[in-house]
Amino acid sequence: MLRISRIWKLYFVYTIVLVAGITLAGLVLNVKLRNTLKNQLKEDVLVVAKLIEKVLPDTENRSILDTFCRDYKKTAGVRITIIKENGKVIGESDRKSIRVANHLDRPEVSGAVRNGTGTAIRHSETLGIDMLYVALFVENKKRIIRVAMPMTKVKMIKNEVMGFLAVALYLIPVLAIIISFIFAKHMTSERV
Repeated sequence: MLRISRIWKLYFVYTIVLVAGITLAGLVLNVKLRNTLKNQLKEDVLVVAKLIEKVLPDTENRSILDTFCRDYKKTAGVRITIIKENGKVIGESDRKSIRVANHLDRPEVSGAVRNGTGTAIRHSETLGIDMLYVALFVENKKRIIRVAMPMTKVKMIKNEVMGFLAVALYLIPVLAIIISFIFAKHMTSERV
């Protein structure tokens, strides 16, 4: 029967505790990083909406507003929608606004009408991907500027950072385990 010395038992217990702790820390860090990135992205997209507010043409002409939205999409790299207070779309960067349904039922738009700003993360039927939507109600023009950004950017940044952290979180403890294994083996061989 194989007998395991006390030092080896401690080594295995500490190794299990270390791996479990690192895994838990990685999971917590992953959630925290995703939430922080989403909040930062929301703030950035809101800044873009406020900048668009400053140069928004004072017209309801769909062709002018569609062109405006397409031009600013090229510059800012975000989807832009101009919506009247009643939910009617009068400007759109990705398709002609005349073909777009009423947006008052969208959570970010209704939130903007109620609170001045609204946000939502949901699947875009138009683009077929998850999007972050931020809507800003422009009181003096009675319009809502909705800016949308693909969540792929958040996933890309998160994956890059988590890749680096995974190396830091897992490689360093693995090295510590190897070093402690060698140390434990050395200590047990000296006692024999």
